[in-house]
Amino acid sequence: MKYRASRFLTDFGSSVSAVGAVSNFLQGEDFHALPIPGGRVLARALTALPERTRSRIYRTAAFVQAVPQSRAHRFDIDELDQWLVDQYGPGPFPAVVVGVPSGAAVHLAAALGAPFVPQTTLSSVRHTSTHPDHPSGAMAAIAPVTRLVAERNPRVAVYHMHDPAQDRPMVERFAFLRLKRLTLGPVFERFLTERLATGGTVVQVESTLQWRSRELAERAYFQLGSIGGLSEEEYHDGSPRIARYLQQQGSPVREWSPPTMDEGRRIEGEWGWDPALGEDIAQVAERDGFAVRRLVAPDPQEQSSFAAELYRWWYGRIGAPTNRLLVETYAQWDPLWVLRTASVPYWLNFHTEPEKEALEGYLEQADPYDHVHVNLLSHGVRSPSVVPVDEWTDLAQHHARETGEVIGVDEEIYPLDVGSTLRFNKAFADIPFRQDLPAPLTVGDVDTFAAGHGKRVAARWS
Repeated sequence: MKYRASRFLTDFGSSVSAVGAVSNFLQGEDFHALPIPGGRVLARALTALPERTRSRIYRTAAFVQAVPQSRAHRFDIDELDQWLVDQYGPGPFPAVVVGVPSGAAVHLAAALGAPFVPQTTLSSVRHTSTHPDHPSGAMAAIAPVTRLVAERNPRVAVYHMHDPAQDRPMVERFAFLRLKRLTLGPVFERFLTERLATGGTVVQVESTLQWRSRELAERAYFQLGSIGGLSEEEYHDGSPRIARYLQQQGSPVREWSPPTMDEGRRIEGEWGWDPALGEDIAQVAERDGFAVRRLVAPDPQEQSSFAAELYRWWYGRIGAPTNRLLVETYAQWDPLWVLRTASVPYWLNFHTEPEKEALEGYLEQADPYDHVHVNLLSHGVRSPSVVPVDEWTDLAQHHARETGEVIGVDEEIYPLDVGSTLRFNKAFADIPFRQDLPAPLTVGDVDTFAAGHGKRVAARWS
């Protein structure tokens, strides 16, 4: 059953990667997103391949991760939940972090010595029958699967997310299904009852992000695009840079012409927090006598300054250096090496203009850093709004008093650096400073930090 459940989860999604990173940390291990023997050697070999071959690798990897549509009736949210909680030990844990799989969630969980449980997980089904630039066709082709998964799993909302810009190599071969839990369910509820310490705390990491979508059936939705450099308006109405991008991709169209969306906006499929789960947690908390804290921000990127300043405050309390910033992107994170190198973690949702502006804004208001290291995701396509490596380097050098650099990235072939996922962990481990792992923070410590630093960070702790 555990193997079957894992087969229905997509490994490179933010949620499964977040669980893997936190689970490994709690066992004293670092995190390799792809734990392949000889990973560094393989990364060098992949880097040397022609661009067309590297692009094909992204597409092939996507296809292998997905399951046939004929198996969609076997999606079982309770089995997926069981696989997730089985990644953690017996406890008891002082806290459990639940919610949006952001860098803030990963590093807050590590700081508290707590598991992380995502509200939303990614599953995928194979789909090659429609062109990636024909979202109406993709919606129609996958709608029966979306409806079926929602019907068979009545405590989740299912979002078919189609992004022909940021996820182009993948959506050519499969369809993303984001399963968003609306209640704890029997597995997660038992996890809290059995493994959360008496009087412990559930920390909800929430994003109020909304996006346009279309209802296909009860709790079944279609969403075009997501955060990552392009606005909702560009996805739906087009723009000059969208037309240029589609021309560069050899597309027969110059805009996406999506299906009509519903009036208003819903919780975003991947990064939005549905408050229905919070209502269920509140009832269980009252019944079982555990506390609840909430870290709330308009989008997950705005949680990053909270985590960064929390770690800086923590290092200062224990006499560790506070002068090194490590910038992580998407699911390339590693809480063990962050703490071993006394690095302050700042997470980027993606590597596009909005994230660059967020990092720049943070560095302009934060106390100066001596060292700024930036690691970037390579997602396999030169999509609109992706910021070139040299601009990230310039930003790091401008704000670092001593060393500003991009690490773990092959600058010549980025963002088609297919070996980057095998290389980022080594880049983190090569950061020179070492310290013993500090004792975990308590929720009370985070309360104290938030009381004194709330005005300096975007996210709200309550």
